Amino acid sequence: MQQSRPSPQVQRRQALGGALGGAAALVAPQAAFAEKARAGAASPFTGDFDDPQHPGCLRSVKVVGASMKPDGTRSRFNGVIVKGTDGTCKDRPERKDVWTLEGKLMSDSTIVVDFSPKGGPKSLEGKWDKNGIVFPDGNKWAKVNGGTPKRFPKDQSTLKSEE
Repeated sequence: MQQSRPSPQVQRRQALGGALGGAAALVAPQAAFAEKARAGAASPFTGDFDDPQHPGCLRSVKVVGASMKPDGTRSRFNGVIVKGTDGTCKDRPERKDVWTLEGKLMSDSTIVVDFSPKGGPKSLEGKWDKNGIVFPDGNKWAKVNGGTPKRFPKDQSTLKSEE
């Protein structure tokens, strides 16, 4: 009895499957250890906060997707946008009074924010601690469940986009 041989097309598929399977096995261990920090509402950092050093002032943190680099690739880290106001903060601010800082989400428990536009450090690290962000000086921004819509400018209950 004569045994049938696989067609050349089947042989190519099997060879490619074996080669690609081997390549996937080499890549898989690295992927298994990769940690992708959460963005958007899934991140504990996204939300509105109380800053005890600036009572009643706007402190809003938003974790956004990774930014595009000049070469067309994306950054390894998701971006962080911090919006806030300073002063007495008893009345709703005007849009011109809201400052914006940028940073990076290093992991689900660490952000680094550039406070230099406000006269602070260029890379200030904030650590997630149960219900808020703790900075190196011990200041803790406590997350406000339900947000703080009355701390945003009157013409903008949330800062979804710039003018």
